[in-house]
Amino acid sequence: MEYRLEESVNHRVATLAILLKRQVFRLIAEDHLRITPEQWVVLYALWQEDALTVGELSNRTRKDFANTTRIVDKLGKLGFVAKIKSVHDGRSTTVHILPAAEALQEPLQRCWKRSTDLAMQGISEAEQRDFLKILERIEQNIL
Repeated sequence: MEYRLEESVNHRVATLAILLKRQVFRLIAEDHLRITPEQWVVLYALWQEDALTVGELSNRTRKDFANTTRIVDKLGKLGFVAKIKSVHDGRSTTVHILPAAEALQEPLQRCWKRSTDLAMQGISEAEQRDFLKILERIEQNIL
């Protein structure tokens, strides 16, 4: 049997992820927000729980440690986060969200919602729930 890339679930999901990221980036840029989708995901994790280590952020965002470190460093240069040494362990630092990032939360969530609404046109809520369940099962198979 011949392998057909266009019929591969892995390829289609990877391509979809690229297209969705492009769309979100475009919407963020249209709103003149100076952030990338990758940075947004790290900020989102910090909005959920502030003062996480880079390792914890890496686990929560499912990004590799080196990439998470680069994103955190860039967010620090932009004034959105600060790395603070732990009072309990001088070798450890935690990442803290700053007020400038708090101001981005609502406009970024609007961009993400618009992106989702565009992508889900014509797809029922039940189909979306089923799709999420399938994605969760695929993720569990990989983890």
